[in-house]
Amino acid sequence: MKLHKITYDNLEAVLELKLEDAQKDYVDSVIYSLIKAYVNITNDMKPPMLFAIYNNDEVIGFVKIGFYELTKDFFYDGMCKEFGDKATYGIDSFMIDKKYQGKGLGKQAIVKIIEFLKSFPQGKTDTISVSYWMTNVAARKLYASVGFVETGDIWDGVTFEAWNSKREDIEDAEVGARFRL
Repeated sequence: MKLHKITYDNLEAVLELKLEDAQKDYVDSVIYSLIKAYVNITNDMKPPMLFAIYNNDEVIGFVKIGFYELTKDFFYDGMCKEFGDKATYGIDSFMIDKKYQGKGLGKQAIVKIIEFLKSFPQGKTDTISVSYWMTNVAARKLYASVGFVETGDIWDGVTFEAWNSKREDIEDAEVGARFRL
């Protein structure tokens, strides 16, 4: 399992990655993630780290990772205030092509991503953070299997407002989790 920067040599393979239809609401498309990265760069924001995930010599997935300094405006209650974290690497988008799912490759890829982030490529941090839709049981199990722990934060994944536990539209609930470095 390897992470490679996206280049002209692997761009087409990355763009051809597909998810099962039922997963499309859980993960941004690769093209959308690449466009968001471009917008970050053109607005003088820290560029995200984008990688093709390889198993042997074949592109099997994609990951977009950001580096975030935590302030009162960003993850404050869940990570900074509660856990004392000052910064985090965020796994903003992660996918394994549908042809390679169910083979343990997603877990291997997450382990490789954690290993890479332990080198602190964009700065020192306390944690790796991730969020997933509450109804995405596969993501919840995957991240827990490598040591991510839910923070207790739940928000509306569409509006990013705090979640009201009395709501019944659970498909809009997004859950935060962290991995302590």
